[in-house]
Amino acid sequence: MAAQPFPSANPGHAAPAAGSTAPGPTSPAGSPSSSTRLGLLLAPQGLLSGDGQLRELIQEQRERKGAQASIWYLPPALVRHLGLGPANEEAVATADAATLTWLQLRFGGAVRPCDLRPETLAQQATALPPAAPLAAVGLRESGRN
Repeated sequence: MAAQPFPSANPGHAAPAAGSTAPGPTSPAGSPSSSTRLGLLLAPQGLLSGDGQLRELIQEQRERKGAQASIWYLPPALVRHLGLGPANEEAVATADAATLTWLQLRFGGAVRPCDLRPETLAQQATALPPAAPLAAVGLRESGRN
């Protein structure tokens, strides 16, 4: 079953298909910019990136799909900078509704549609989420003499 495009944020208007471009805001120079309808998964900081699994997923998709991998991690500072949420939330943006649904089931968080410029994401959101923290593994002495 094919993933459905994300619903329109404006009731009564049809949503563009995932990956299509829609008119976006005008840039400061006066030339129009285009944004793409993406799904955004927002969650409290550390919920998505805390165990390293999101990092692995993004790496795998980028290795398999190359430049066609449309998945980006947005750390809290970027979420705030882009006006997508509060400073204490991180996010994942993707055009693939099935991936977003799986991520939400796996990690939690809230999904909503958003319009972002791929150029902005390519410039500001290409970094991977943090690596998983190292496990506290050590040797214990047995107490034998």
